[in-house]
Amino acid sequence: MAFRGASFLLFVNWLCIVIWLTTSFDSTDASIVVLATNDSYVDRTAAFGPRIPEEGLVLNLIAIETLDQNEATTACVPITEERRLPLANISWVALVERGGRCSFVDKVRNMQASGAKAVIVGDNQKDGLITMYAREDTSDVLIPSVFITQNHYRELRYFGMELGKNFLVKLLPDEIDWPLLDVIIFIILSPAFVVLFLFFLWKMRLRQQRLADLAPPEIVSNLPVKVFFESKLKSDDPVECVICLEEYADEDELRILPCRHEYHVACIDNWLMNRKKFCPICKRDICAPTEATPLLGSRSTVAAAATATPGSRGRISETNSSTASPSPSSSSSSSSSSSSPRQYRDTTNMIQPTVVETTQNQNNTDAVVIHLNSGSINQ
Repeated sequence: MAFRGASFLLFVNWLCIVIWLTTSFDSTDASIVVLATNDSYVDRTAAFGPRIPEEGLVLNLIAIETLDQNEATTACVPITEERRLPLANISWVALVERGGRCSFVDKVRNMQASGAKAVIVGDNQKDGLITMYAREDTSDVLIPSVFITQNHYRELRYFGMELGKNFLVKLLPDEIDWPLLDVIIFIILSPAFVVLFLFFLWKMRLRQQRLADLAPPEIVSNLPVKVFFESKLKSDDPVECVICLEEYADEDELRILPCRHEYHVACIDNWLMNRKKFCPICKRDICAPTEATPLLGSRSTVAAAATATPGSRGRISETNSSTASPSPSSSSSSSSSSSSPRQYRDTTNMIQPTVVETTQNQNNTDAVVIHLNSGSINQ
């Protein structure tokens, strides 16, 4: 699913680039403005030569055939020095026509040699705008050149024929006039930024998933802890921690998980809070809701057991006599043991356990002691 989303974003990115390139290079804004009428004409800057400066160029537009009626309009040869004498004191842009036995760069070189500050090449066919390229080295080309359509060429040529040297135009740079290398770099870097963005999203998602797999410290700290004694081991009790693979020693603190598996406190706490919130043995989620939610420790479990059934209130499990409350028969003297047992009133409903705790007697067995409110039992 994530791969499909990434592929979709990359596809959208490439589609935007294609649309941007298409609209940018096919619909340039006005680059030639006739100052007398404020009419504008779109053009296409040549791939060779310098770019038009940002402030533009204000020049006199000269159609080269106005210098000599017999002069060709294709500018395949430079203008003779005699013909260009009237242009000696003005800055002018040459208006020439596509075609002839010369290339675009040859036309520009010839007009540069004739003293022009820029060149406008008009199409001789009813086609759209094209980009003028050169196959050879063009480092000697020092003036900008642009290409216009046939209709615009004919209009500018007409004005040039009518106005002569007084036809002022302003050449403006294209809004998007990037070199080919810049366009290639943009096309390469744009998907790279998308991939980098997706990578950060993926890392953030992994971090969120990792945090979701960890147990909160407050839940871990509320899990019950017991002290290990080897003398209390049962036949089926584990003797080593499956995390550190070390055997339990007396007085080691063991953390008890809801699944009843036991581990060293330091080992299991680090496991739950830094690796996984699952039991290493049975893979049970310690944060999953259970019937005992919130998780019950040993004390609350005993309290629940003490108050579970009404008939068992006030009764304590059989424990060692050194820690459990003495029974009436054990507290009486031997002489009175043969006498009739003492009678007790039914005070089941009067017992109110207030504190429940687990203690350890001399025989290392757990004893449950319930402290009762004073005066709750009457003999």
